[in-house]
Amino acid sequence: MSLVIWKGPTNALVLQPNSPRLVYGDRVKAVDIYKGQQSLCAESMLARGTFGTGFRAGWVVNQCTCDTARGDIGTLTIEWEAGGSEADQPLPTGDFSLEPQEIYPKIERNPFFTGICPDMIRATYNALYAVNQSGAGPNASVILTSAANLANYASFAVNTANGQLELSYLLLDKLANGEESYYIAGYRYSFSSYSYTAPDLSTGGIIGTPDGPIAGDLPNGVQWLRLADKIEPAGVNGSMFKLTENWIGGPDGYWDSDLYA
Repeated sequence: MSLVIWKGPTNALVLQPNSPRLVYGDRVKAVDIYKGQQSLCAESMLARGTFGTGFRAGWVVNQCTCDTARGDIGTLTIEWEAGGSEADQPLPTGDFSLEPQEIYPKIERNPFFTGICPDMIRATYNALYAVNQSGAGPNASVILTSAANLANYASFAVNTANGQLELSYLLLDKLANGEESYYIAGYRYSFSSYSYTAPDLSTGGIIGTPDGPIAGDLPNGVQWLRLADKIEPAGVNGSMFKLTENWIGGPDGYWDSDLYA
């Protein structure tokens, strides 16, 4: 049995010469090492998530251990992370992601139908539903150009200038063929930032210009719509927050400024 006993103060812990130790990595950490009576070391342990006070204000306990060296000598090790509203240490660097986003607009938005007026689009859809209900088959152009049916779709001849009627026939043929949308590639841009206090959140639905790590390198010719933000804990016991902003991009003019002001 070891006869080594603690010769220091019986009611205090002694901070060791090799502490505090600071670590700047993915998180800012500090390690305090104390020696003292083993029983006092055990009684002085702090639970994970305990916020510091005094010179440890702005820090939160990540881990605490108590080891027995020899005899009555104990070692208390407290590992801290910067956190809480009083923290002033550097925050982690945020991440970002830019990836393709499939977009399937309605077929009439395709450049192939550039110039077709809203009245003709409405008339086309009215004709489509009438044709489907009649059970007359998929050949919409033949149905609509027959003399017997033209009277039923009088609105179709609302505007025959500038190829409107021809565009309407083409649209109706494609709709009757099940081509209701078409593929284009947009982008989904997400980036994160960190804070020691809870950040303000946006519910999105706003046309704007994203910021973030690669704001200056985003693709040209893209109009961006902000989506709802995401927030999640990034530290112990609410000591740090991770905010992720999400944006979706489509071709210029894709998002309606009346709806997403």
